[in-house]
Amino acid sequence: MTETVKKARGAVQAAVLDKLRSGLMDGALMPGQVIKIRQFAAIFDTSAMPVRDAISQLVAANALEEMPNGSVRVPVLSPQRLQEIFELRCLLECRAARAACRNGDPDLPGLLHRINAPFEPAETVVPLPKHEALQVNRRFHFTLYQAAGSEVLMPLIQSLWMQCGPTMHLTLETPTAALARLQHLEILKGMDAGDADYVAGALAAEIEEIGSTILAGYDAALSNGPLAFADAGASAGWRT
Repeated sequence: MTETVKKARGAVQAAVLDKLRSGLMDGALMPGQVIKIRQFAAIFDTSAMPVRDAISQLVAANALEEMPNGSVRVPVLSPQRLQEIFELRCLLECRAARAACRNGDPDLPGLLHRINAPFEPAETVVPLPKHEALQVNRRFHFTLYQAAGSEVLMPLIQSLWMQCGPTMHLTLETPTAALARLQHLEILKGMDAGDADYVAGALAAEIEEIGSTILAGYDAALSNGPLAFADAGASAGWRT
């Protein structure tokens, strides 16, 4: 195998892994959904091997789980585990947000305002398709956290998002969605003022509200079964 072929295969594997990670974080995959290699290979327009490799990595990272029959699915988290995830999210993300604010990148507030633009005015119903709204939300948060410049925090935050992301759609048709968008404006207000404590407070309020809403409706949502992948995948923009 030539070096060029190795690099090409590595690039495909990395792209598939990135898409699956994004799908978990953005709610394109639902709790309990079985991950079928051939189906995902067709959607990603690739062979089975890079999908299989990506799935193995995500199982090792606890983002997916292998069942006794050998199939792999999105984990169905217990309410206790989900609550702990949101508590840890609050701790780690507030720390990252404080660091980002204190780093004082003059371009960061403007960038966050531009990313958040589809959510304004915050009082209105979500103007985007569900998964696009979740993608914008993640981009807003991760842009803020990456500005912290921490090589330790980001992988931890990403891991927590992959675990709770499949439940995030539960907030989109509730009053929490509007409240979360209002908290984005509060985060921006703090960033504009360079007030790290204000930013962290607004972020904590958003995470706590989202966690409470998801936990309140979690059992009822699971009883309805996983969202069909074809619908979720198309909404997440995975068909290229």
